[in-house]
Amino acid sequence: MEILITDIETTGFNEYSDAIVEIGIVLVDTETKKTELVFDKVVKHKNFKFEKHKDAWVFQNTSLNAIDVENAKLLTEYQPEIQDLFNKYPMTAYNKSFDIRFMAHAGFKMVDTKCLLKSSHQYSLLKDKRGNKKKPSVQEIYNQFFIKEGEKRYVEKHRAGADAMDEARILLHLVELKDSGALVVENTAKDKEKKEYKPLGLNDELRFGKYKEMTIADVIKKNVGYLHWCLENIKTFKITDEVKEAIEAKKAVVVN
Repeated sequence: MEILITDIETTGFNEYSDAIVEIGIVLVDTETKKTELVFDKVVKHKNFKFEKHKDAWVFQNTSLNAIDVENAKLLTEYQPEIQDLFNKYPMTAYNKSFDIRFMAHAGFKMVDTKCLLKSSHQYSLLKDKRGNKKKPSVQEIYNQFFIKEGEKRYVEKHRAGADAMDEARILLHLVELKDSGALVVENTAKDKEKKEYKPLGLNDELRFGKYKEMTIADVIKKNVGYLHWCLENIKTFKITDEVKEAIEAKKAVVVN
């Protein structure tokens, strides 16, 4: 399946008074795992007013500045190119409703698929103040999926093209989890079909996640809490009695 990951940067949260200032679009092939940045431009939206928006968060906290936007081409000049992409492929985004709201108000028509935030939420290890599973930001879920303990933490750039590429990686990881039987999907008749999954032994390798291709024995040594999470949250994740004994013998439980 080919799908567009769309990311926009804006001057605020109101599509009527704020402006789109940058658009990044990545074409993802979920079968070949190929990604291509097909659009990445600073744009001047009709709502943009230099004096009004020059101190917006996006200009104070990223490498983008208001002068770049003031001197950019009008969004309407890029509209046919972008709409052509939306005519060819379905799209999604992280916190999809935000991007779609702004893009639709700007005159774009899109066919959208499931939100990346909603899909990622199923795997979030974060808790809110009430102890419930927290909806993760791009930065939080990227660190959970790909950054191992001791490695430098990922920081979201808040530049449309770069963020769209990172979100494309998140999408491909979610597809990988689904293909491995780890992703909780909607209850269609096909999804309800029972499958047998071979229990993993100490020398078997994980087929998904940030410890992919690491043996179960090594994961126990590295972060036994990760296996606890897999057992509690992934119905198809099975382990042998030998692995259960090894996990029980490990006293320190740390989940990143």
